[in-house]
Amino acid sequence: MYNRAEQKREVKDLIRGHQRFFFILFLPFLLTYIAYNILANQVSFNSAIKVDATNVTTNVTSNDAVNYVATFIFIILSSIFLLGAIYTAFNVLRGQDDFQKPLRKSLTFIDDQRLFWGTTWTWILRSILLSLWSLLFIPGFLFMILLPNALGLSLSIAEFIAVLVWLVVKSFAYNQALWIYRDARLENKPVSAYTAIMTSQDIMKGYKVDFLVLQLSFTGWIILVAITSGIVGIYVFPYFYVTQVKFYEFVKEQFKQKQNVLDVE
Repeated sequence: MYNRAEQKREVKDLIRGHQRFFFILFLPFLLTYIAYNILANQVSFNSAIKVDATNVTTNVTSNDAVNYVATFIFIILSSIFLLGAIYTAFNVLRGQDDFQKPLRKSLTFIDDQRLFWGTTWTWILRSILLSLWSLLFIPGFLFMILLPNALGLSLSIAEFIAVLVWLVVKSFAYNQALWIYRDARLENKPVSAYTAIMTSQDIMKGYKVDFLVLQLSFTGWIILVAITSGIVGIYVFPYFYVTQVKFYEFVKEQFKQKQNVLDVE
């Protein structure tokens, strides 16, 4: 049985014992995250003040274009730094690495090109699959068009809510795919991106509610990160993401035990 409180306590103790290491490990991600938020807010502000009240159009200048490109670049960089930090967290939790040279280790994700591009493709494929599930929203729009009355509106709302819940369920089911792909490659048992996603779906059976509660338990911290433009992330990001690593380690172990039981039977 998953013990959320105990795992979060273990993560807190780990971070307290190695504060400098985790601070520096997640620092590149924190800085790019803050830069991304500043740029994104700037783009939103510029767009808002340029809306013509008469025709509700927005004029995009060359500066806006530069800001959009810069925002995209910072998204890519923050993703690379985040995965580097998370992959390092896996190593130190498993005793496969020490708590030295955190800045260098935050960049190790790009050292293994096959792992880098394989992880990227796994993320893209996962996004594609979730996008395909979102096509289930179409019947709701059809209800609104074909039944332009209270019944049609009620059916549309009900359908939208049902699909939204289903998308959350599937996103939780696919959530462990990147870590599964990484483990398989590093163990010299590589799997395809699709196999990693489907394996994640199997691993998460029976643990989606636990995962939901785990995410909700960080709501207050996430709000603090948002209102401080990411500054509080100096503590929250290591705490949050190392806890996610611990959750994966737990469900992976439970899945292995289940498979062993099935093999014996």
